[in-house]
Formats: sequence, C-alpha cells, structure tokens
Amino acid sequence: MVNYCVVYALLWILTMIAYSLPWATVDSKLYVGWNFTIPFSITYLIGLLLGLIVLIVKFRPVMMTIIAGILMLLGIVEAFLGLGTLTVLAGFVGSKVNTEAGIGFALIMSPQYQQEL
Repeated sequence: MVNYCVVYALLWILTMIAYSLPWATVDSKLYVGWNFTIPFSITYLIGLLLGLIVLIVKFRPVMMTIIAGILMLLGIVEAFLGLGTLTVLAGFVGSKVNTEAGIGFALIMSPQYQQEL
C-alpha cells in the first residue's frame, strides 16, 4: 500500500507546477498563475497553503484536503472570470488575449485534492 503522504506530496507538487506554468498571454507577454493571485486566484493559493499544511501535520485531515480542493477550483473559476474580463477590456484597446495550458492543467489537478487518499 502506498503511503498517502507520498501520493499527496506528488499531487501538491503537480498543482504547484500548474500554478507556475503560463496561464495567459496578453499580446506577447506571458502570465503565470502567480500573476493571477490578486484578486482572481487568491483562493487557489489558499488551497495550496492548506495542502502544504496537510503534508506537514502527522494526522490525516481528509476534510482539509476537500476544502483545499474546493478552494483551488474556486480559484480557477475566478481566474477564468478574470480572463474573460481581461479579454473584453483588451478588445477595447486592440490587444490580443490567449488562454495558455497552465490554467487547464491546474483545472485538471485541483479536483484530485477532493479525493480521500
């Protein structure tokens, strides 16, 4: 049987990588998840921090992992809303906004926190 801490640490590292990948391009400038933290994906960051707490403590806080996953999903939704707003505003000034793969990878990884390990 695989220790849940090893699996959870791997999930946490993958979500941290997803947060560090490009989420959007405005004209030719790349923005990663860290650029979206305020105000659009602050809940994703809180979910990452809760996930780190789960790795540090010695007991198995299943409820905290569920809450972390929900917060991370909310952060992704907020980031998509921010991208939509950015796209509308960029249309007024003639800029081009593209969604990058990092936000999709973060969306795929976030629900994994809601599964009981």
